[in-house]
Amino acid sequence: MPVQAAFTLNPNEIFATLANMIISQEVFADNLGKHQALVDKARVDGSLYGDKKLYYATDVLVSHAWGADSEASNLLSLDRPADPAVQDITLDVFRQIRLTVDNYLSKRAWSTEGAFSSFQSVMLGWMRETKRVYDGTLYNVFIGSTETSTGLQMQSCDITTAVGSATGEEANRLEAEAIAQHIANLLVEMGDYSRSFNDYQYLRSYAEESIKVVWNSKFINKIRKVDLPTIFHKEGLVDKMEEEILPERYFGRDVAAGDKGSGKVINASDAYDPTKGTIRSRVEKEVTVSGTAYHVFPGDEIPSGATVKASGNFEEAEVYVVDSTVICKVLVKLPPMMSAFEVGTSFFNPRSLTENHYLTFGHNTLEYLKNYPFITVKAI
Repeated sequence: MPVQAAFTLNPNEIFATLANMIISQEVFADNLGKHQALVDKARVDGSLYGDKKLYYATDVLVSHAWGADSEASNLLSLDRPADPAVQDITLDVFRQIRLTVDNYLSKRAWSTEGAFSSFQSVMLGWMRETKRVYDGTLYNVFIGSTETSTGLQMQSCDITTAVGSATGEEANRLEAEAIAQHIANLLVEMGDYSRSFNDYQYLRSYAEESIKVVWNSKFINKIRKVDLPTIFHKEGLVDKMEEEILPERYFGRDVAAGDKGSGKVINASDAYDPTKGTIRSRVEKEVTVSGTAYHVFPGDEIPSGATVKASGNFEEAEVYVVDSTVICKVLVKLPPMMSAFEVGTSFFNPRSLTENHYLTFGHNTLEYLKNYPFITVKAI
């Protein structure tokens, strides 16, 4: 059934059969003033040929005691290195954004050519803006909700002990100092020779200038706006403080057994205990709950009443639980966002006098590189 107009024309005060005219029409174009740009720093080029990028990692060699003359008999011995570890990133996700416009009947809703052209431009512009929303939210959710426990890549910062019974400004100062000390110690450990900060557990060391910290806004804003003002001589207190910052909603964890109700189902309205954290989507998806359709982007809260199970609105892999204890993620190389192609196409339908526009694109399933750290720092 057609949607009614959001307004009606006012009858003229003198001539009852006439309506007062519209003075002007303005289409808002300043809809997205800031985009999530972390994904742009992670982009790597793909290709129309092939579908994989291969990343090879090798481990350190070993030294041996040298036997002088006795080594002569070992001249033909072979000392080949161990096979390298190989990780592939695959272009296997393809999406399309669609829009239908026309230059005939819809013009009748506009009083001037300029107003109509403005509307058309805004709607066509939304196609690439929508892709930027998709890319940015998908990548932010991946960074914030992905974890690995290999080695020392799950870090706990003991704020509770540091603060103790302190309150007010003293508590703020002690919390900031505890986080600062933990990050500083972590940077030193990562600069040493260690096998603890990559999934291959190969021997690595990382230059401090190559280390990237992606902060949870909940913690870094409190440190900068509340905690630091209580500290004298605070310069250099928190290393890497001015790096990437993501909103709190992107930081989370996988669904755990304790999150489920007695029927082993998560239900956003009842069976799930919301005190454990809000359930949000990892993916862009359209779902129907009790006859109402919802469209969610990555990072959006799943609709009340939606169920998470194999036969529900969402599968467990498609959601995460917001974890308010995550302070930051510590990385060296951003997980790659590889683009397959991005093609805009359109065609004119002469029967309906409409134009269909399509923006088709592809990217890889997101994975962190196992050769590099993917460290989660949580407050306890």
